Amino acid sequence: MLCVDVNDQNCVEKLKNELKKVLNNKKIVVLCIGSDKVVGDSLGPAIGTRLIDGLQTDVIVYGSLQTNVNAKNLLLVKDMIKVLHPDRTLLCIDAALGVTSEVGTIQIYDHGLYPGSATNKNLPCIGDLSIVGVVNHKMHAFELSMLYTAKFNLINNMAQAISCAILSCLNQK
Repeated sequence: MLCVDVNDQNCVEKLKNELKKVLNNKKIVVLCIGSDKVVGDSLGPAIGTRLIDGLQTDVIVYGSLQTNVNAKNLLLVKDMIKVLHPDRTLLCIDAALGVTSEVGTIQIYDHGLYPGSATNKNLPCIGDLSIVGVVNHKMHAFELSMLYTAKFNLINNMAQAISCAILSCLNQK
């Protein structure tokens, strides 16, 4: 696992190096989870749009600002990915709420994630690998409002760093 602050001057390089290790030349599908209707939840779709515009490889991307993958359609998309791309590794990207000291960090895990857990949605774990951007702190009973009050500049900086790292890593193949 890697945890790096988006304001770290070496953020993109650290993310790229970790992604090279965990992706290890695997064929992947990238699932960018979230909604463009809520600033704090738009991290995944913003990354998806940047990846679709910049990838030069056979990587498949689901979820963008134009076509959101969120709690309403996530299980359908997950099943579709299993059928259409059974031999590929699933990399999931989502926004998260965390403790105050984690806000602004980008975390890479060698396991899936539980989308919607910040807003108490009961969705299954999804993915083989995951990238999470902590966009605000968690306040019990106010989780949804914390996604609404996330700062756009933070979301934009995280989306830029994550997409640059992924594009740099994958377009080198």
